[in-house]
Amino acid sequence: MDPGYYVAAGSLQARSFQLEVVSNNLANAATVGYKPDQAFFAVFNKAAGSGRKLPLSGYLNDGVVFAETGVITEQGSLKATGRQLDVAVEGNAFLTVQTPAGVRVTRDGRLQMGANGQLQAMDGSPLLGKNGQPITVDSKNGNISIAPDGSVSQKDQVLGQLDLKAYEKAGSLKRTGALRFDPTGATEAPVQATVTQGHLEQSGVDSAGAMIEMIRLNRLFEASLKVASTLSNDLDARSINDVAISR
Repeated sequence: MDPGYYVAAGSLQARSFQLEVVSNNLANAATVGYKPDQAFFAVFNKAAGSGRKLPLSGYLNDGVVFAETGVITEQGSLKATGRQLDVAVEGNAFLTVQTPAGVRVTRDGRLQMGANGQLQAMDGSPLLGKNGQPITVDSKNGNISIAPDGSVSQKDQVLGQLDLKAYEKAGSLKRTGALRFDPTGATEAPVQATVTQGHLEQSGVDSAGAMIEMIRLNRLFEASLKVASTLSNDLDARSINDVAISR
């Protein structure tokens, strides 16, 4: 089969995946604390490891395979809500949450107070303090104050401090759903962040840029499809002619 067909097929696969990633980002353009994904690809040479002494020409043997997705961790804009249990993290850090699957980190600062006074995420998962334990407040003891360093207090009494975590390669954290990431195995880095009470970090998706990227990818997909179709039709035509001649 014409090597060009494999190149076109690889391009179709890559563009399809990129479109899926961009579509998911657009779907979360209004999601609080959402960090968009970015697709990364690697080029391989099919002849390099064959052991058949094939020519290593990139024009014939280079192909594209999906490598991984990475998270774009750039700071999102903050929006004032006036709600005392809304917090936004500015900087490189994440909030720490205890889930049934283990400790997870997130930039979603929509907190609530549980029935037992624990500060929790919206799904009831406890928010962890520096001591690795949930922070408990008294619903009858007045307003809750959250300082820029994450200290939580009521009536000038400090009840705990949010456990902020930062990582050297935050973009490589594994997404686990619910706007959370699994930090298992990640190397921690110094925290350079502050907490702003009464605000929420908005989605990091650039809607206009994502729409432009989707249009560009659609055009590239259509071009690759046309190349694959042309090569396929040419291959069919040659096969018919060769069969006819051989007879």
